[in-house]
Amino acid sequence: MWDADLYNRFEKERMQPSSDLAARIEIKNCRRALDVGCGSGMSTLCLKRRFPNAEILGADFSQEMLSKARALLPDAQFVLRDCSKPLSDLGKFDVVFSNAFLQWLENQDEFVVHTKELLNEGGVLAMQIPLFAEMEIAKIIEHSARKFSSELGEKNLFDGMCVAKNFSAENYYEIFSKNFSRVEMWQTNYFHQMRSSDEIVDFVRGTALLPYLERLDEAQSAEFLRMLKTETAAHYKPCANGTVLFPFCRVFFLAQNSAK
Repeated sequence: MWDADLYNRFEKERMQPSSDLAARIEIKNCRRALDVGCGSGMSTLCLKRRFPNAEILGADFSQEMLSKARALLPDAQFVLRDCSKPLSDLGKFDVVFSNAFLQWLENQDEFVVHTKELLNEGGVLAMQIPLFAEMEIAKIIEHSARKFSSELGEKNLFDGMCVAKNFSAENYYEIFSKNFSRVEMWQTNYFHQMRSSDEIVDFVRGTALLPYLERLDEAQSAEFLRMLKTETAAHYKPCANGTVLFPFCRVFFLAQNSAK
């Protein structure tokens, strides 16, 4: 289950990609905008700031996250939905926005097709995808999971587990370009400044680590996190001023079919 308070602990770091993505959307007279996988509403807030006069709708599958979102943006509308399923009943939109959601889905190509159908003529699909699988912390999590399950004598404990279902940036481009006539893409490596390497574990504990921790009891979770923090500290070393840099790579897309 998503922990909204833990997720929001790193509000600045999580919000910046949404702000950067929203700032690049160039569309006149946006009347309706949808935030798919809106979470606690931080990304929706960026969308509202970009299009203050538009009707804003956010959708997410976590009631806890939606409660936070409604408190943050009482003038927006939020609905409880499994966003991996078609959302055509929500109507048409000038902008469909999605921040750090696509990587959780099995059939990402199908999601892009369904999302395209939500757009009005000339509408824009704006999407940010963390390239988490390519990051060092993802490798550390996988290594620690194998080591932990081996020590427990349960080699199948984390079978089928994957921290993210990432394609390469080039493969993502293929998905978007076969569905849209205009595609803009860019990649940013954010350097989050952490007070310690333990904060890196806390950062991913609110997202990528959740599927692992859900398979463990309380004592096992504590031990797994201790092991993970040790492994993380061995890789992410502090700078001279004590700050630990946490590079986080994200790829961005703006996709649009030219208006006729």
